[in-house]
Amino acid sequence: MSASRRMTDDIRRLAYRVERYLRLEATERLTMVTTFVVLCAVVVALATSAIFFLSTGTVKALTLLTGSEMWSYYIVGGFLVLLIVLAFLLKKPLIENPFVRMFSEQLLNVPTVTEQMLGSKGQKDEQIRKLAESLVRELDDYDEEGGEE
Repeated sequence: MSASRRMTDDIRRLAYRVERYLRLEATERLTMVTTFVVLCAVVVALATSAIFFLSTGTVKALTLLTGSEMWSYYIVGGFLVLLIVLAFLLKKPLIENPFVRMFSEQLLNVPTVTEQMLGSKGQKDEQIRKLAESLVRELDDYDEEGGEE
């Protein structure tokens, strides 16, 4: 086998390995985001129920104090509207900034594939050699098992 053919095969195998690694990383990130979205949906549903029952209880308690159920509903409704306005005004520090921080840590603070492979400068050549050998072994095993050519 010529040197150029061998190099082409090695590059192909490396590209295949990088693609598999990227797919794994993407799957991990999507799993985290999906879990977060589902958890948020469950929390919102439970929080809505809790607010409903707490508001109803508060109305009943205020009815005893004010003597009017109608005014109790107005007081509780006004308080909830005030909370909505307050949440809207404080959305950046309470909601946006924590999400941006969490997503940026997940996406930007993770070392790249190259950084993970290379580590420190003194070990680069040895790590590249070991990676290339493991790639060749893995791809040879994959090809022997009837993988894609």
